[in-house]
Amino acid sequence: MRTVWSGMAAAVVLSTLATGAWVAASAAPAPKLTVVSAVSCASTNDCWAGADLADGATIIATTDGGASWHVQYTTTRLSGISAIDCTSGGHCVAIASATEGTTATFLTTTDGGTAWELYPAPKSLAIPESLACPSRLDCWAVGLAVNRVDAAVARTTDGGAAWVPQPIPPLVTAMSAEFGISCPSVVDCLVTGEGVLATDNAGKTWAKHAVGGVPLGPVTCPSTRDCYAIFDVTSAIPANEETFVYTSTDGGLKWADTLPDPTDVSGLGGISCPSTATCVAVGGGFTPRPGGSDTLYALSETTTAGGRKWAEVKLAGDRYLYGDSCAWATTFCLAVGALNDGSGAIVRSTDDGVTWAAERVPDL
Repeated sequence: MRTVWSGMAAAVVLSTLATGAWVAASAAPAPKLTVVSAVSCASTNDCWAGADLADGATIIATTDGGASWHVQYTTTRLSGISAIDCTSGGHCVAIASATEGTTATFLTTTDGGTAWELYPAPKSLAIPESLACPSRLDCWAVGLAVNRVDAAVARTTDGGAAWVPQPIPPLVTAMSAEFGISCPSVVDCLVTGEGVLATDNAGKTWAKHAVGGVPLGPVTCPSTRDCYAIFDVTSAIPANEETFVYTSTDGGLKWADTLPDPTDVSGLGGISCPSTATCVAVGGGFTPRPGGSDTLYALSETTTAGGRKWAEVKLAGDRYLYGDSCAWATTFCLAVGALNDGSGAIVRSTDDGVTWAAERVPDL
């Protein structure tokens, strides 16, 4: 008897008998999205998300605001999508780690995802962490340098085909934190870590601002003056974790913690702002249980007052959210993450995070 595997997304084992006839022997499980790690919405209808597989990565897309999703690109050459940014006109740039080697890889599409092209990052950008595209052609990426300590920044001005390392002042961050970047215009960018780097001339010069020793992580700047950044204190025990949201109203010069003692929040993975005053942060929380077996759940923190006041919403189901994207000047947001059973998760809000509904994650 001879056995053959056919297909990748939904493989079937066929066995041949001595007579030469083929019969279905068994079915192999289809690859599963283990984490939906990044999302970007160019409108209330058109969104793209990056997801991890057990042995690769994939990009999925929706054209109906998350009600249905389809797979656009799948590869085993990449180990995961760490960031994605999509502008109007179907132009997207994503950043991922290569399965082998230490150099990041950029993926780009100019036709809404019908075709994706891969381009190498500069060797100086060893581990990608965040991406910001203020225009269709101009994008910036930040991550760990080759020494795994300092920040490294790269920029493209041709939509993602060629990336150039950018000279920046030294910037480090905590071991458990990631660098963040946000560019509200083609000349204004801000990089977060243990301190903040800011440029208002497309990287010709950078100013470094202290934030009292706080390592800021994910950041978004809906204007050249208004910025919001997350600071998480991580621990293996949820009860020992803390979360802060820092805001700046002067382009990153001064920062203040504006999230007052959130209750049982284990961390915030991302933040997105559809206006200068409204922002939605997502992450996870916990309900303390005797013996340390805490019950985990997803949550969001929303401000509609420029950070002066926040409202917390707990989501039903065992999941954690790693990032979100809110379409500009709307109340529409998508958030992505993972369920506690090891599968990907997508949730949608149409009221600035007041309520959320789970969306079906596509099969591969």
